[in-house]
Amino acid sequence: MVITRRGVGRWFALGIFAVSLAGVLIHLPRASADNTTATATTQKTAKTKTTAKTQKPASKRKVATANGANSSARTTRSKTAPRPRPAPIKPVPLTPLDPVPIEVGEGNPLATFFQALEGLSSPAADAPGPPVVRIIHFGDSHVASDYWAGVLRENLQQRFGNAGPGFVLPGRPWQTIRYTEAKSLDGQGWRTDGLRLGENDGVIGLGGMSLESYRAANPASALAAFSQFEILAATTPASDCLQVQVDDVDFPNLTAQAQPVIPAPSASPSALFPEPSSRDLGGGAADPPEPPAPLTPVQRTKKRRKPLPPPVPPWRPWPADSPLELLQLSSTAALSAGPHRISIRSGCGSSARLLGVELFSGSKGILYDTDGVNGARLTDLEKPLPALRKALLQESHPALMIVSYGTNDIGTKGFTAAGYEETAFQILSKLKADAGDTSILVTGPTDRGNARKKMRTFIQAAQAELQPALRRAALRAGCAYWDQQAAMGGPGAMTRWVRAGLAAYDYVHLSGLGYKKLGDLLYDQLMIEYGKFEKAQSGE
Repeated sequence: MVITRRGVGRWFALGIFAVSLAGVLIHLPRASADNTTATATTQKTAKTKTTAKTQKPASKRKVATANGANSSARTTRSKTAPRPRPAPIKPVPLTPLDPVPIEVGEGNPLATFFQALEGLSSPAADAPGPPVVRIIHFGDSHVASDYWAGVLRENLQQRFGNAGPGFVLPGRPWQTIRYTEAKSLDGQGWRTDGLRLGENDGVIGLGGMSLESYRAANPASALAAFSQFEILAATTPASDCLQVQVDDVDFPNLTAQAQPVIPAPSASPSALFPEPSSRDLGGGAADPPEPPAPLTPVQRTKKRRKPLPPPVPPWRPWPADSPLELLQLSSTAALSAGPHRISIRSGCGSSARLLGVELFSGSKGILYDTDGVNGARLTDLEKPLPALRKALLQESHPALMIVSYGTNDIGTKGFTAAGYEETAFQILSKLKADAGDTSILVTGPTDRGNARKKMRTFIQAAQAELQPALRRAALRAGCAYWDQQAAMGGPGAMTRWVRAGLAAYDYVHLSGLGYKKLGDLLYDQLMIEYGKFEKAQSGE
């Protein structure tokens, strides 16, 4: 066989290809095995690292598992039931408090009140009705809520008799108004005067405000258990526009008594004899005709399905030259026992202000009025017109007035202890003069605190100046004084009362239980002083 040069090249190339193919076939299983082993090793290493990162000790792993179960349960529960409330904080028991007596100073400023209490057991034979001992409690939000005053009312009425719910402002002058024995209802279409800054003309009642009707069809109502009532209003002379209903029925059995507070101005000579015109004198030119009134453009408005209620009119002060009378509408026929709803409508507009309603049970006992306003200060006692306040106090003739301010006086701009003492002395002296022979008990403000240390230090320093100043002013004015801060346990007591569940977390107001405790403390001291008075009267 002849092998040519071209054939040798072909055989050589074929041999190289066969050798290469054999090498590939020989190394292919080994490479696959190596790759498989490497992949398995890499996966095993990664799995080991992951397990090392995620794996925890047995105790921690159990907690994590429990947390996971709780999370799953929480997720499931949120779809089926509301989240449960956290367990309430267990109150810390309050340490026993030392009793704080009432300071009476020289004489006995509470003698008038104690004599009236004695008169309940032995009324006069010629008395027109069952004897009633009235108490008026002035104050700020501590009094306005009627929790603290409500405890005093309940304790006194349980011992001496219940003469009725007392003073009520109908028509809900503010949303959170509250009375223990009555409810203030309705009020749409009535404007409240005396609450806003700069909107006070002095035509307000002892409750610190008055109501003015701007919709004659809308009533101001109150719901309580009473058999007799008396409505107090400030009106212009000879105004007869108040309509009274009891249980949605007109109540005609009323007697009206008007007492002038601001008399009508005396007629001047120019008013009695007006200046004659040139026509009346004769010989002169006639008076020029008055110009015609300007035409008002007609404004077209879109028709509405339901007419919008009239807007609240802007506040207008009582005219300075307008006369003013204190109108008293009293019921002459006793109602049946049980709750009743009294409604008052006024068509006088701005010429009449509703000052409040007095509700009586028709029985002898204690009539306790709460005249508190949120945010009030001691100077608010002088907001009513002096003549109107004097007429209201003499008409009600309280046996005891309790004055409870000071919580908001701490923040008065430019407060000084000397200035506050003199101001308090002047206010209390005028109040005592207006009320006549009336006992006055001044209570110092409750302890205050704050969550912030800097603010708490400022409040405690201000109270350390206010308390002694108010005490000195009260004793100088012939009033009794009771230190509420000391009764609570002294400075810093508010924090302990909060922890005991007796005060709110604003470190200013008390809880229902706290007001009950404070009311019981004051009632106990009043009865201790009353016991001393009885012993002195009997000569023991």
